[in-house]
This record gives sequence, C-alpha cells and structure tokens, in this order.
Amino acid sequence: MMEKFDWNQLLHEALTMPGKLSSAYSAMYNYSLCNRVLATAQLDERGLPVSPIASFNGWKKLGRKVKKGEKALSLFMPIKIRKRSDTSDENDETGKIHFKGFMLKKFWFSLNQTEGEAYEPELLVPEWNYATALDALIIREVDFSDIDGNKMGYSFPYRGMIAVNPLNPLPWKTRFHEITHCLLHTEEAMLSDGKVLDYSLIEVEAESVAYLCCASLGLPGLEESRGYIQHWLRQSKFRQLAGKNIQRVFGAANKILSAGNKGGIYDNA
Repeated sequence: MMEKFDWNQLLHEALTMPGKLSSAYSAMYNYSLCNRVLATAQLDERGLPVSPIASFNGWKKLGRKVKKGEKALSLFMPIKIRKRSDTSDENDETGKIHFKGFMLKKFWFSLNQTEGEAYEPELLVPEWNYATALDALIIREVDFSDIDGNKMGYSFPYRGMIAVNPLNPLPWKTRFHEITHCLLHTEEAMLSDGKVLDYSLIEVEAESVAYLCCASLGLPGLEESRGYIQHWLRQSKFRQLAGKNIQRVFGAANKILSAGNKGGIYDNA
C-alpha cells in the first residue's frame, strides 16, 4: 500500500525548498532549425528513426560509441577567422574573430548509430504499475522522435500520446509530467475549466503533479523537480499557484496514482 503524504506540505516544499535544474537539459548542443531539418532528412533517407544527435566525441562523453561502419551526418557549421591588425605580430592571437559563412561538415551521428548500455534505470514500484496506469487513463507512450537530446520528453494531449527521451536520466518523472499534460492541458480540458493558463503555469502544474507522484512512490528526482517548478514559476506573470491550480494538481496526481495502484483506489484526502 502506498504511503500517504501531506500534499499541501509537499507542494509547499516544492515551491520553497532549494532545487536544481537537471544538467540533462543542457548536456547536448542545441541545433538550428535548418540543421534539424537537414538531419531529419538524412536520417529518413537512411531509413533511420529520428533520434538525438551528437558528435563522435559528444557520444563518447556520454558513455556511448559510434557503431563500426556508420556514416556521419552532415550539418552546417559556421566558419570563423581571426583577423589580426596590420601592426600585430603574426603569432598574435588577440585579433577580432570574424564570421565568414557556413560549411557542411560530417561530424554527427544519431543515437541509433551508437551502442552502449541502456540508459533507463530499472526502478520497480510493486504497488504501482505504469502500463496499468496508461491503459486506465487511455494514454499511450510512443517512440521519442526528435534530434534535440536536451528535450526530456513531449506529449500530444489531444491524441493522448507521450514520448520520453531514451537519454533521460529521470524518465519516470517526465512520464508523470507528460501524462499530466494529457489530463489537464487538452483544449477541451482547458475550456471546461474556464481558465486560461500561460505556458509557464502549465509547466508548473505538470511538474507539480510529477513531484507529488514521485514523492508518493518514493522515486528519485525531487530536487530536480523543485528546480524545474521554481524556474517556470519565476517565468509566470502570476508567480504563484492559486487555489484552483492546486486543486487541479491534486486531482491529476490522485488520478494517476489511482490508475496504476494495484491495491485499489488511491485516496490522499
């Protein structure tokens, strides 16, 4: 049986206790729209699924190695030159750097072109089952299809679909977050609730649910979750969760935990 917590106290801690943004959000390079389209086209030509991309050395730093025989992807790279003044010494490296243009370089590989140990840690929660929860909530998880390795997951609320980055170090937290979008942030749900939320507050609601679910199931990631919540709350014009938002957060967390609870309905009231 899942342990019951004071969710009001947990939410207060999420908003006030020190947190940190996971380094996973900035572990990889952020590619331009042009390079994202270019990489996607090349992967499609090779019959490879769209997945995070990095350089040979980038994957090496992440503990993976490029498979033998794999051909690199070509992306545009800026060409820069250092221009010295006429009076400076030829070995002087203090001159100004000037942008010269772009050139295609073959340096990048997708996740599917690499090999290494599976990223997702195996965490078992005997009293709660993820597959059972998805079935009960009529939500399905699909393959992650994005070259941005810094994106931990995404959802299509109107289609009841979520995806989680296979490089995500805290996949369970992201799953709760994306499931919440499907429950609270469809167009129909927003209209029926009669409340227009800015994007920042939407993210705060979703991550607050993830925080409560992780805490209730004894899962890691609470410090990173607090960092995420506080980051987005600072971006919101409201700077706080109103009573209505808190009710929505509690309701969604209860629904998710009840959906996967092997011991019956979860009631935190």
